[in-house]
Parts: sequence; structure tokens; C-alpha cells
Amino acid sequence: MFIRKSHSTLANKIIVRQLTKNCLCTDTCAATSQPCAHIPVTDRTLEAEIRKGYGYPAKYHGGSFPWLLSAERQRTPMEDLDAHAQSNCAMAAAVQLMPLAARRRLAHTLNMRIAQAALGASAIDGVCEGAAAVLPRVASLLSGASRGDSDATAELSNIFTSPLLARYMRDLGRLRDDHVQLKLEVHGIDSAYIRQLRTQAGPEAAFAALNGAAQVSSLRAGLTRQQYQYTSILGATHAAAGHSSPSWSTAMMAAMSGQVPVRVRVDVELMVNMRYRLLGISSDRPKTIVDDDSTRNLMLTLESSVVSDASSQTSFEWRIADIDYLLSSEQRMQHEFDEAKVD
Repeated sequence: MFIRKSHSTLANKIIVRQLTKNCLCTDTCAATSQPCAHIPVTDRTLEAEIRKGYGYPAKYHGGSFPWLLSAERQRTPMEDLDAHAQSNCAMAAAVQLMPLAARRRLAHTLNMRIAQAALGASAIDGVCEGAAAVLPRVASLLSGASRGDSDATAELSNIFTSPLLARYMRDLGRLRDDHVQLKLEVHGIDSAYIRQLRTQAGPEAAFAALNGAAQVSSLRAGLTRQQYQYTSILGATHAAAGHSSPSWSTAMMAAMSGQVPVRVRVDVELMVNMRYRLLGISSDRPKTIVDDDSTRNLMLTLESSVVSDASSQTSFEWRIADIDYLLSSEQRMQHEFDEAKVD
């Protein structure tokens, strides 16, 4: 079972500045609920150091940009180990009865075998190194895109999947409208390892519609989904057209033999020493809104392109499909909301 690492004991300084005429603190700091040690107020600016372990006041940061602070908990992603089948499936029912720890072990073994068959063992062995190598570049490009750098945006379009790119471009646009600039700096990466793998076997069009990655209307995506049957067990999803589709077990054997198209998603957890800042640039002198300089856990979800035939050594590429489960957590919340409406 994965145990989330605790934050490093290295200096973790978060500074929040709030424009105000007077200090809001009395004998207890409003930010930390601890005895207040005032910093003299200058230029109508209140500076309060948020001590590690006390969390981060959402009123200073929530909704401004979807980058996790070191004091925030990791988002909860969509649970991929629950079995979902559009038709009766004995395997799905059996898996649901297994303890979660056993499901995790089986899921890792199954999806690792499928991924290695589709992409090759060397590609999976090097995925952590690749994630660690691309993160500093992503940080630099996001910072550039926040300034309106079109070259940075164009390069990000070759690194991010379409849904993730659209989400970040929307939020960066909001920052520019508010005259706020993003600055991300990666100082070093201490470690990286695979936390979870998932695989998708079947026609590319079926999963493009399912994931919302296709550049089509929601109506067309919905019509495409109706043409396929989806079965997801142990994080391995199979899509087949029509009602006379092969069983999930048969499809997984074919995937492990490299006989069907496969796409792989890998969650890589990195321990990163980085700095995240939001700067107000409406005046001649930039004002720091958020300054989070820390060592923290960061999750990169990488997604391969579809490999149609493993035996033909088809080339493929990795793209970043999620950062800190931003999209996956929103998908989970939407799923729970839809289930609640049905109930």
C-alpha cells in the first residue's frame, strides 16, 4: 500500500500579502491562530508567515490558480480500481469482493505487463527519468505562457494533452485579466517513482470520446460512446464495438500479447524542491500575492499515444495528461454528483 511521504523539514516559507490599512491581528494571528509576531506594516501591506502544519487560508489563494500549495493535501483522483461493466461480468463482481490491497497489487502487475508488451520494458523503466526531466521545462513554459508568450503556449501544446492544455490556458487567461503573473521554478528533484499504471485497450476513437480528448462536440462524443461497450477492471479498460464483443479476460490476454491497440497512463510521483509565486503586476512595483518555496510531493500523469501493433515497433510519444490530479479529481466529483442525482 502506498503511504504518502511527509513534507520535508527543509525551510518551507509561505508569505501572504493582503492589501490593508492596518494589521488585522490582535493577540492571535488570523492566519495561523498562534500568538502574533507583527511585521511592521509598510505600503499598506500586511505580511504574515504561514507556519508549516497549519494549512493555508483558502481566502488568499483558493480559485486563483490550480497549483497546489505545499501545505495542501494531494487531490483525490478518480478511483480506477472499482470494476465497471456495461453488461454482466463475473470477473467484475469477483474483483469487487477482493480487499483493496490485493486489488492494488493485481492491478499493478496486470497493467505493467500490458504496458511493457505495448511500449517495451525500456520505455516503462525510463518513464520516471523522463518525468523528472520535463518538469523544469513545464514550469518555465507555464511561467512564460502567463506573460502571453505565444512560443511557450505552442510548446506546451506538444507536451500537454488537449484537455490539460485547455484547462491551464483558461486559468492563465484569468490571471492575465487580473494583472497577475505566475512564476514557477524547479530547483531540484530528489526522487521519482511510479505510483500507479492504467491501460486502455481497444479502438482509439472509443477512448478519445470517453476521455473528452477528441476535438469534437459533446454530442458527437456521446454518440461515439454509444457505439462501444466499456469494461474496466483493475484499472485496465477495454472498449469493443457492438454487443458481440470478446470478454474482458480475452481482451486483456490479447493486450498482453500486443494484438490490440493500447494506450498507457502512468502516475509518477516526484519529490520536488520548487518555488511557486503569484505576482500582482498592476503597478510599477510588483506585489507578491503567493510565495511558496518548499520541497513537496508532485504528481505527474503521463499518457502515451495509442500503440496499434506492438510487434511492428510503432513509435509513440508521452504527453502530460494531469498535474496533481487536477482533472481526475474534477472527474471524480462530477461522477459522484451524477450518482447522487440518480439516487
